Amino acid sequence: MRKIAGGIIVILMINFWAHSQLLSQTRERSEIPDKSIKIRSQILNEDRTLSIALPEDYDKNQKAYPVLYILDAEAPNEFTEAVSAVKDLHAEGIGPQMIIIGIWNTNRNRDMIPIAVSHRPRSGGSRKFLKFITDELKSYVKQNYRTTDFSILYGASIAGLFSVYALFENPYAFDGIIASSPMIGHCPEYMQMKAEAFVRRDKIKNCALYMIYGTEDSHRVTIYFPDFHDFLKSKAPRGFFSQLKLLKGEGHVPKGSKSRGLRYVFAQNKSWAPNKLTREEN
Repeated sequence: MRKIAGGIIVILMINFWAHSQLLSQTRERSEIPDKSIKIRSQILNEDRTLSIALPEDYDKNQKAYPVLYILDAEAPNEFTEAVSAVKDLHAEGIGPQMIIIGIWNTNRNRDMIPIAVSHRPRSGGSRKFLKFITDELKSYVKQNYRTTDFSILYGASIAGLFSVYALFENPYAFDGIIASSPMIGHCPEYMQMKAEAFVRRDKIKNCALYMIYGTEDSHRVTIYFPDFHDFLKSKAPRGFFSQLKLLKGEGHVPKGSKSRGLRYVFAQNKSWAPNKLTREEN
């Protein structure tokens, strides 16, 4: 009888431990509100998957929030790292809470490389992809969530190339651009041409560009980056701010790119500050 009672106690203790572990895991997951949805793009003629994370207090108030757009969102940790970076910087008092929209790929070469290059099949569709973001995705986000007009775009590798292209093609689309190891070397002459057209502008709205790479990065980054940024820096139109960060010993897409980039954008462009207003007050 004692053995049976002891066995029951052990079973109850195991069940209690398992239940407590499940609750703990549930709480940890709930700290990063994350869901995926699909929207139809008429411009791209396809469905696109989005990951969406809302601020923790989103349902508790009527505030409007700035938006961070993350490319390559289906990649492991790409989206969750962005959520963590925004949360940590807000806790430090450096930046605002944000709505985070992760964009999944369907054809990465097509969307991220602005012109057709022989070594990347089906490349050259960036103009359409940017139009999808500016005309369809941003409208969808604005209609379905409480947003301010402040937004940031983050991309790494060839998505970093696209992010820089997006700035040159439409300087009014975003308030900040973060490009980690952008692969300028896929189409250096074209990107130089776009840069030259960009700097001929007398003025743009306030926009901050942060680019970062490592000393052990791809040659498509390291060979072109320094001169490319020096050109932008020396001839920058009014309202444009940029920084290039080189990390010794780091390789392609250095760790902490999102956090470093967000710090720079928040410091250079303070137009995110009125986020405390509600949509009705804006």
